[in-house]
Amino acid sequence: MGGREVGGMDSLLAAHKNLGNPKHRKEVSDFWGGGEIQAEPGYTATEMFDALDEGKLKAIWIICTNPAVSMPNVKKVERALKKAKFVVVQDISHNSETTKFADLLLPAAGWLEKEGTMTNSERRISYLPKVIDAPGEALPDAEIIWRFAQAMGYSGFDYNNSSEVYDEHCLLTKGTDIDISGLSYERLINEGSFQWPVPHKTHKGTPRLFTDRQFFTNDKKAHFNAPSTLYNKSEETDNEYPLILNSGRVRDQW
Repeated sequence: MGGREVGGMDSLLAAHKNLGNPKHRKEVSDFWGGGEIQAEPGYTATEMFDALDEGKLKAIWIICTNPAVSMPNVKKVERALKKAKFVVVQDISHNSETTKFADLLLPAAGWLEKEGTMTNSERRISYLPKVIDAPGEALPDAEIIWRFAQAMGYSGFDYNNSSEVYDEHCLLTKGTDIDISGLSYERLINEGSFQWPVPHKTHKGTPRLFTDRQFFTNDKKAHFNAPSTLYNKSEETDNEYPLILNSGRVRDQW
């Protein structure tokens, strides 16, 4: 849930803002200190490996995932990674199948080795404390990214800890449908988990949305999508093969 809220898809900006909306692009650009945000989305996860395979994408930085196992058509993924000019893999283990394709391996801290927040599917934000030190040179994912940005000379990445990153995100959500501008590490630590929105510092969270029957649509009404043409196009069952195996996943769900 939290990845979507911070813009973790090629067509989204942080705080549920739409990349295709010029007003949203300007809001995010202004918040981050100017600079144009391109309107066209980048590659999806599956498209990245198509682009690597076709030579359209030259380098890839893989964080917190293992595409040599999790992606469809693993042979294509492996072939694409071999073709790439430069592969960075950021992981907590050198035993990940993807790490053997890495030109640069960045050691990341595990969940007990860093502090942060997690949002679950009921919009509940929980604070996750650091319990033990990370081994060797391993660092939290966020710190690896901000150190890289600092080394590249980019402004706006002068963070000292993950709390400062979180505070910035909370401020960007102010006035939006997912407003958590009233939430901080301090509140999460002292008061426990919260369900967004939490729009001010004494707000107790929102256990249930849409009690006013105003929905997050252009006309504020709930929309039901029931296409009459929906049909299962996979192989049909017969007496010899009476079952369909469903993996529970959709290839491009992210």
